[in-house]
Amino acid sequence: MPDVEAAATIEPWNDVRELVRRCQQGDLCAFTVLFERFQDRVYDLASAILEDQAEAEDAVQDTFLRVFRDIAGYRHKSSFETWLVAVVVNVCRDRLRRRKVRQALSLDWLGARWLARALGHGEDPAELVQQEEHRRSLWDTVGHLDERYRLPLILRYHYGLSCGEVADVLGLATGTVYVRLSEGRRRLRQMLLERGQADRSGKRRKG
Repeated sequence: MPDVEAAATIEPWNDVRELVRRCQQGDLCAFTVLFERFQDRVYDLASAILEDQAEAEDAVQDTFLRVFRDIAGYRHKSSFETWLVAVVVNVCRDRLRRRKVRQALSLDWLGARWLARALGHGEDPAELVQQEEHRRSLWDTVGHLDERYRLPLILRYHYGLSCGEVADVLGLATGTVYVRLSEGRRRLRQMLLERGQADRSGKRRKG
């Protein structure tokens, strides 16, 4: 077990780069601080991908085991946060493969704010989400997007990664990320439009 008192000597304002450097030198106290700083964010992303709280908790452990194993090879080509997100995504993909089941990324834990930005409707989600029924319809529609479009949208608009960082995480060319974000937004708008037209048509028939 890392020495808790020694860990406390790592001041909370030390930057991540310094923590990483100390972890690369085998400092277990620094690794404890790194774990405590990022575990919640890792859990949130794992929960979104796996849709299972218990499995997400296991994924957090797997992620930091990989970080502990591989951090010596981290070369600062991207930010540590971007490198860590890539580790989380790969851990979760491995778990999904083992389950042999394609899972939809749950968006219930996200606010409507990022979706409003993704669709170009500004910061106020009230224009999109006026009623609880409509909110559920929106999330259901997003859930039907193919994973190659859903995941870039989440990383870009919720986690705030740049397109270059999203490319690093997913192992794609930056241009491909731009294309998938654009296509994902287009498909989402089209699906929402078609759903709205179907709802209006159904109401007319009932009338």
